[in-house]
Amino acid sequence: MKLRTLLIVAVILAILTSVGYYIRNASLTTPEDDPLIGTQIVDPNILKAVTKIHITKEGEEAILEQNDQGKWVVKSLYGLPIDFGKLNRMIRSMVDSKVLRRITSRENRLARLDLTQGTVKFLSDEGKELVNLTYGKSLSGGGKAFIFGYEKTAFLSSENPSIDANSNNWADKVLYKFEADNVAGIQFVLSDETWGVRRDDKDKDFVSTLPVDARTPKQSDIKSLINRFTSLRFTEVGERETESATEAWKLAVDNERSLKFTLFSGETISVKMNQWAPLDPEGEEAPATTESPVAYLHISISQPDHAINGLMDRLIFKASSYTFTSIPLEITEVADLLEPEEEPEEGTSPAEIGSDEQEDSPASATTKTIQGQPEIKQHDDGNSVIFEANPPKKEEAVENAEEAEAATKSP
Repeated sequence: MKLRTLLIVAVILAILTSVGYYIRNASLTTPEDDPLIGTQIVDPNILKAVTKIHITKEGEEAILEQNDQGKWVVKSLYGLPIDFGKLNRMIRSMVDSKVLRRITSRENRLARLDLTQGTVKFLSDEGKELVNLTYGKSLSGGGKAFIFGYEKTAFLSSENPSIDANSNNWADKVLYKFEADNVAGIQFVLSDETWGVRRDDKDKDFVSTLPVDARTPKQSDIKSLINRFTSLRFTEVGERETESATEAWKLAVDNERSLKFTLFSGETISVKMNQWAPLDPEGEEAPATTESPVAYLHISISQPDHAINGLMDRLIFKASSYTFTSIPLEITEVADLLEPEEEPEEGTSPAEIGSDEQEDSPASATTKTIQGQPEIKQHDDGNSVIFEANPPKKEEAVENAEEAEAATKSP
């Protein structure tokens, strides 16, 4: 009897355990069980109070905030202006996201969601935490796993925001912009001279700045050059004092290219670049170097209070090698030279110039006679050219021959 009772109790407990397990797991996956299902993850009404954004991921941290002028900057990268388009895309994807469903609260399942793909915090000016979201991996059905704040329950978002904690990726890489039509002139610092071009109107061609110049500016090449420099970008940035102590900077100082743009407004933009390119090791069997060339970019604006001048004083910017090589170094890159007239070779008489044309004349026989020299006759038999040389005639014999030829021709 007792054994039967124990078996019945065991069965009941097993049933209750199964039911409890089912109910607990159903509450984790059924939308009706949580009021958050279907709501927006980030309330757009709080965005007006957000003045700071902290992003952390895999040991990196990007700090974005509004400065005293109300402009967003990358505080963690020397306070450089932010790429506002990138910031807007991240915030928009977070605001548009909705809670699709609850995934799990179990620790072993949370670990499989890899909730290390970035944490985003929205803060107020007083430092109050308005939003705190930690993201995990994207799921195969769409959306991304995430948790609110410091909770231990994972949900699935409808959107898949990109979380980037690299400060360098948040900075606006464009240091300065100008319109190609606004360029009135360019001054080139070439290998052996300084040369410039100008124009009075955007629809006119460039001409040399010299009053008399036989060289003609290459219009298409100059306009293509302008288009490459209307948006001056950098790739990396660092402190000037720190970078100037590196070996790459020291080796790049002597390899310099520069040019200056003048706008119709009178503003000038000076661009100077230095580059260090690693040398390939000598020897046929020596492996080629895999190091990339390092190019440094320095911009100077004629407006003394322009913000770019202050940045250049304290920071040093690296740019692409293509930008460096785009700056011309030889006059032939931007101008057509006057072709010199051909002069007769030394010892060649003017009569001999163009002898090839005479040989190609349609006449079947040509006679070239120089007094005191053998008479040369040229015959064309259709397959080859034959030259016949006769002894020179004496003056008297020549005169008699001319008189006889004249008599035969007279009526």
